[in-house]
Amino acid sequence: MSEVTMPRLSDTMEEGTIARWLKHAGDEIKKGDILAEIETDKATMDLEAYEAGTLEQILVQEGETVPIGQAVAIIGSGTSGVGARFIAPATPASAPPAPTNGQQQGQPPSAPTVARTEVAPAVPAHAESAQPERVSTPAKSPETAESSDGRGVKASPLARRMAEEHSIDLRQLQGTGPGGRIVRDDIQDYLEQRTPTQVSAAPEPAAPPQEAPAPVAQVSAPTETEVSPLSRMQSIIARRLTESKQTIPHFYVSSEVDMTDLLAMRQTFNASAGDDGVKVTVNDLIIKASALALEKFPEVNSSFKDGQFVRYKHIHVGMAVDIPSGLVVPVIHDANIKGVRSIAHESKALIEKARNNKLTMADLEGGTFSLSNLGMMDVTEFIAVINPPQSAILAVSSTRKRFVPVDSQPVVRDLMSMTMSADHRILYGATVARFLQEVKRLLQNPYSLLG
Repeated sequence: MSEVTMPRLSDTMEEGTIARWLKHAGDEIKKGDILAEIETDKATMDLEAYEAGTLEQILVQEGETVPIGQAVAIIGSGTSGVGARFIAPATPASAPPAPTNGQQQGQPPSAPTVARTEVAPAVPAHAESAQPERVSTPAKSPETAESSDGRGVKASPLARRMAEEHSIDLRQLQGTGPGGRIVRDDIQDYLEQRTPTQVSAAPEPAAPPQEAPAPVAQVSAPTETEVSPLSRMQSIIARRLTESKQTIPHFYVSSEVDMTDLLAMRQTFNASAGDDGVKVTVNDLIIKASALALEKFPEVNSSFKDGQFVRYKHIHVGMAVDIPSGLVVPVIHDANIKGVRSIAHESKALIEKARNNKLTMADLEGGTFSLSNLGMMDVTEFIAVINPPQSAILAVSSTRKRFVPVDSQPVVRDLMSMTMSADHRILYGATVARFLQEVKRLLQNPYSLLG
């Protein structure tokens, strides 16, 4: 019998959420089978079985979040019957349990303990008559917290621990997890709504002690609003972006690029690809230009870690992709040595995988620089937040037709604005300006990107 633990699926992962169990208690498991889908801080990943057997017990339910290393299931030989006992709902015993070897008649029973169900070792047949008969009592689920009036409140271990830290009565909360279970998001939502209410309340004159109103009345939302808990990905994005703005001293430099020749070259280049070929996008060309500029300015291809500069030998460009559940940044590895058509093939495949929730950790890890392109959204100009631990991100806006002077005559050209957000601990204004000038030079001489 072995435990299946929450694995570390990314270098920044601290905890994971069981999004969906693909196997059930009692199922036969083969080595390599996918047991469940896990939501991490970067994407939804598969939990793989590393040995064969029977899935005897599921310890963490769908929607619950646990730290890495915590057991989420048990795989065994299938002879212990743990799976069947786990599926059956635990009901409170109507009578106190019979005394065991460690408890004599007349002694007070020991305090109830909320713990994982333990499987008693098998007793040889010849020794059964020599031991007193044991009465089996259902164990409390690790997800049920015992309230003062004897009623059980379903809550995940993490939610229960958070409730204890903040002195929250779980009986006052309505769980949003499976079967009404209280999960971490319910606790966070309660804390976020409780704090403003308490701070904004005006002090009142002293009065005789009265019974405090129920917390539910304090956090109830107005009827014209709708409160929705954050998804796992939304919570992680909020935390990481807050961390980025609070710990990285951002500064911004903008430039304008004449994209007229590049758009013409792209049209000619795609026409030669044929009907079955993947079309090269403007974003693919900007990725290539950024990667070549990083070769010339390696200080931009670096990070600040533990008071030291870390300069990367490879150039891996991440591209922000908008998906219904949030935002992901898959990575084009070694973009500086790949042709634009190869980049086009790879970026198209990554975008499709992102929108189908099929990205792997290999698709998401290793980025040294990022690109956020809102050109297709009719955006004049914007700035992006740096993706830690990288030192910079390039924000690209829409291309617009404008009159510009050419040989003292007004000529319509296609102009695009781009703004770079940089970490001031690593980079300075002049370096970023020279980097943008190199990106601009490459884009305004588009055939240099095809070499």
